[in-house]
Amino acid sequence: MVLSVALLSGCGKSVVPEGAEYSFFSDSMIAEELGTITELHDATLKALKSLELPIAYDKKDNLVALVQTFTATGQSIKILIEYRNVDVTQLTLSSPDDVDEYKLTGLLEEIRRNMSII
Repeated sequence: MVLSVALLSGCGKSVVPEGAEYSFFSDSMIAEELGTITELHDATLKALKSLELPIAYDKKDNLVALVQTFTATGQSIKILIEYRNVDVTQLTLSSPDDVDEYKLTGLLEEIRRNMSII
């Protein structure tokens, strides 16, 4: 399911459960996922619900979707879903509030879990 992942938040590499590597550089995580904008958007909304994160903003069309949420401590997380081709969608998780990579990775894993159910 995973094509590639790049986590931009510091410096280093790790392996996500599916086996894809990601790197730390700044405050964003970028992943290319198999699926449409609609499928990834639906999986994102389900992931936020299961993680008990509120939906502060949600807009979607067939080329891009933008969802914003906040953690219990008030940290903002922006989720940008963008069309790449018919079967591949780019997912960017970012935070101006320095949400650590473990929280962003947890959100990404929950979105992927919901994609596997769709």
